[in-house]
Amino acid sequence: MIMDIQNIAIDKIIPYWNNARNNSKAIKPVEESIKKFGFNQPLVVDKNLEIIVGHTRYFALLNLGYKEVPCIVADLDEEKARQYRIADNKTSEFASWDEDKLIRELRTMNVPADMQDFFFEPIEQLLGFDVDFTPANDYATEDMQAEEVQREFSQEMERQENEAFKKKTERIEENLEQEKTEYIEMACPHCGEIIRMKK
Repeated sequence: MIMDIQNIAIDKIIPYWNNARNNSKAIKPVEESIKKFGFNQPLVVDKNLEIIVGHTRYFALLNLGYKEVPCIVADLDEEKARQYRIADNKTSEFASWDEDKLIRELRTMNVPADMQDFFFEPIEQLLGFDVDFTPANDYATEDMQAEEVQREFSQEMERQENEAFKKKTERIEENLEQEKTEYIEMACPHCGEIIRMKK
């Protein structure tokens, strides 16, 4: 597939008339993402400048007042463009979140509350503590806040390590119990040595 990246006037780009993906609730979070991190994902359009991939980004950019948009002009026929439009949206449905890693990533950020625009549930509910809490002490410093985050992180890591050790111990005990049912011990009549034999 040949791709060509161009800056194209936003008023020349055409949303696909039968786009099956309802993106209306995602537009505002994408706007926030662009404002925080910049626009880093070009739209994909066909040779007629009709959108194949990137409807949500298109409407977010439109709302933010962008005049030009970086686009990948894909060399696809109409059938392939329609298939790609659906495939791009459907493939994301196969992904899932590792909640433990997500929580660890958020907890080690200086200001996890900055990510609230990208979550349905309150961040503090997910993390289990008030992300906007600051000590009443007038002498509270960034160092103190960093130490608190590190302490929370250390506690979480210790909890996970203890849980992993507990599971490992349980597996060892299960194996020992299984061995007891699979083997019998007998004393050798000649030397008295204890011999383990499989039943």
